[in-house]
Amino acid sequence: MASLLGDTDFTKFRYVLYARKSTEDEGSQMRSIKDQIKVCKEYAERNNLNVVAIIKEDKSAKVANKRSGFNEVVSELETKDGKYDAILSYAPDRLARNMLEGGLLINLVDDEKIKDLKFPTHHFTNDPSGKLTLGIMFSISKHFSDALSRGVKRGNQGNLEEGISAGVARWGYDRDANGHDRPNEMFDLIKEGWEMRASGETIASVVKFWKRNNVHRMTKINRKNKVSKRKEMTYSTATKLFKSPFYYGILVQSEQEVDLRLLPINFEPMISEELYNQVQSLSENRSKLKPKTSKKGIFYPFRNMVFCGVCRGDIPMRPGKNKSSSGSYGLTYRCDNKPCDRKVKSVRAKYILDDLYKVLDTLKFTEKEYNQYSKRMEEFTAEKIVELRTEKRSLTGRKSNLESSFKTKSRQLAELGKSSPAFTTLETDLEVMQDELLDLEDEIAKIEAKLVNPTKIKMTKDKFLNLANTASDKMRAGTPLEKDVLARIMLLNFTIDDERAPSYLWKEPFDSLLKAKNIRSGARERT
Repeated sequence: MASLLGDTDFTKFRYVLYARKSTEDEGSQMRSIKDQIKVCKEYAERNNLNVVAIIKEDKSAKVANKRSGFNEVVSELETKDGKYDAILSYAPDRLARNMLEGGLLINLVDDEKIKDLKFPTHHFTNDPSGKLTLGIMFSISKHFSDALSRGVKRGNQGNLEEGISAGVARWGYDRDANGHDRPNEMFDLIKEGWEMRASGETIASVVKFWKRNNVHRMTKINRKNKVSKRKEMTYSTATKLFKSPFYYGILVQSEQEVDLRLLPINFEPMISEELYNQVQSLSENRSKLKPKTSKKGIFYPFRNMVFCGVCRGDIPMRPGKNKSSSGSYGLTYRCDNKPCDRKVKSVRAKYILDDLYKVLDTLKFTEKEYNQYSKRMEEFTAEKIVELRTEKRSLTGRKSNLESSFKTKSRQLAELGKSSPAFTTLETDLEVMQDELLDLEDEIAKIEAKLVNPTKIKMTKDKFLNLANTASDKMRAGTPLEKDVLARIMLLNFTIDDERAPSYLWKEPFDSLLKAKNIRSGARERT
């Protein structure tokens, strides 16, 4: 039986079911997309509505022109022979939370391009009173969205000023009732790991020490995680831990930094700033080291990027030349880590390059992948800014430690006469240190530029597609230097095992996009 209101037969309209839930929605207060669809379908069945399509979207409606699904719905409604006549949605705020798109919907109703709007949670009538009520609801949604955004930002800012960090507690700490970090039972073991690292132990050996001593933490129970899970330390987690200035008292978040040691919260730093700087001097940034030329003027590509997959050590494999049985010389990488039980210490670069060419051949991206990349960069901008601030602290710590060593060696050189056998060696060391200081200053300046203008973090569409789709050809045809530069844009490092099979640790966005395409994209976890 037709459901009638006046002379309107709603059963003859073609309804598009539109469901939306974004990461900005107010937690568990907004139903999931699945629940919205279920409620709307039940409503449609009770009222004999003809639902011809379902559009699902996970974008925020706070800013106009950001939702492809919504734009598709509007386009079909505006078209004379469009697929839809009306919209069914869980609530008005699922359709719009900004005045521009709210006004657009009301205009389409006025122009009779939208024949009807149905909501299980709100009764809409296509008359002046109904449209006024709907406009008020869109306005309230915008006001609530803006207030929520300001409130969250203000809350985060206030928390930071009080020394309260967002996210989970750091390793070695728990949060007290006031949200402040306090040492827990793992504190002394994590601290011992810092001291081991400062004394020259590799990250891999520190991780083994922590695993032997049962270092772990339990995840929190929340709406998404119903059961607390045990999380053990991994190599990648430890690498991030050893860069974090939090452990000597600097809390870094996207908006600013705060020195916890100056706040009246009795924060207990795990280490001193001096020890932190010492550790940073050991933590060579594998992907950002500038290509170097040997004393003999020979350029070796991928210097400090190739690592042994057998011993999993922190020391990069050393590049060099090896003479083959035919008498020709070829580029090789050799593991000089003494405890390593690698069968053949040297590996020809050919095995790395041949495999890399094949992987890059599959790297064919379209505008769809760029949109995925763009979305990911928008979602993780705040996280990326925290990473940049942390990286800046790490580089500044290395620079401070290097400057201290440079001053000490400079004084030693001044006390030596030129006739001393140690004079030339010390002079060369100082030249190398001076070069590294300049490199560090350059890297810090680049990070500061990105922090001033976060848009520099994201590549343009043309640059992204050109890089991705020509990488294979450029890598094959490039000179050793060009191969090196291209690899450093896309990769963090290579790992090669005893079977001469390489694996790669990609930079973002390539890591996420390659995983989405099910292409072999990452090195195995170091332990």
